[in-house]
Amino acid sequence: MPNVRSPGDHATGTSWAIFAVVLSTLVVPLPEELALLGAGYLARVGAVPLAGAYLSALAGVLIGDTLTFLLGRGLLPKFLGSRWGRKLLSRGLREWAEDLVREHPVRAVLLARFLVGLRGPVYLAIGAARPPAWKFIALNVAVGTVEVGIIVGVGYVFGTSHELAKHVRWLEIAIGLALVLVLVVIPLLLKRQIERRQPA
Repeated sequence: MPNVRSPGDHATGTSWAIFAVVLSTLVVPLPEELALLGAGYLARVGAVPLAGAYLSALAGVLIGDTLTFLLGRGLLPKFLGSRWGRKLLSRGLREWAEDLVREHPVRAVLLARFLVGLRGPVYLAIGAARPPAWKFIALNVAVGTVEVGIIVGVGYVFGTSHELAKHVRWLEIAIGLALVLVLVVIPLLLKRQIERRQPA
């Protein structure tokens, strides 16, 4: 008698495939957002339950983010201390970036999650700044849980739209720019204004 796979086995295999594809965006030139939209689409067509698609995608995102953070924590400082690293990034600029991450970890994580194409480098920089690992993981889980849910949900609701990926990427870019303005640019301008008013 032929071995017939049950629907449960098929859904489990699809869940693992979603996890693998999302995690592979660390090294494969595939936007993470497309993988998340694809997870929602697979749930829409019944290949996997929506909860399974969400949890598989979330696990891939959080494990990938944590690996990037740990890589930056362990290797990036050594590289930046080398001759090539000093040529790539000046000491003053490196110290400024690390101070920003130490003083404003919440802003850094928020910006990284919504800045398409810059998430990996920002998480490497956060790791190099060596904030407490538990704090990074807690913040990233909180932000990632919401963001992954939104994008997978959009993929589920509008999964048949061919223009969806483009619109979502532009939306994330707009959100990222708004976050940069609110969380970085305006506070820096206010800080400089206050410093100018203070007596020398």
